Amino acid sequence: MKKSYIGICFLLVLLSCQKVPDPELKIPAEVQPYIDSFVAEAKKRGIDIKINNLIVEFADADGDFVCGRCKSLTAKQQYIVLDTDPACWKDAYEQARESLVFHELGHCYLARSHRTNKFTNGIYKSLMNPDNVETYSTCRYPLGGDVCDKRPRRQYYIDELFDENTPTPSWGR
Repeated sequence: MKKSYIGICFLLVLLSCQKVPDPELKIPAEVQPYIDSFVAEAKKRGIDIKINNLIVEFADADGDFVCGRCKSLTAKQQYIVLDTDPACWKDAYEQARESLVFHELGHCYLARSHRTNKFTNGIYKSLMNPDNVETYSTCRYPLGGDVCDKRPRRQYYIDELFDENTPTPSWGR
């Protein structure tokens, strides 16, 4: 019994000494500007984020219609998968792409969870909502004027991403 206990301890020590692989940084060129913008927006708010451990890949979500997902592969390695469905990236507006990447980076680097709360007028309070990455996008089909242009809301959603206590904007009342 004593020998097996010593053997198990020796094995645990040996396994714990194995080097954890260095984190990788692998980001597609078309996604990099959004990563850079996220880091810049954080810096404007006094938050220093270093993204040196991120793998971003485009892949099929296998019928689970979500446009993106963040997960930690290890304690040091973050991974974001962006769905290849054209509505998620190729055909999406610039603002929707940015908010999708920001949403996933919010999970990975800000430890933000989904928020489903809405303002009294029914508009989501957070970019971290699970349903709509077009919170500050332009309209796809502007009918009766450009009343669905939500680009002026960007400042609020970015502020709220980095500070959940951001006050309610006038359009949220």
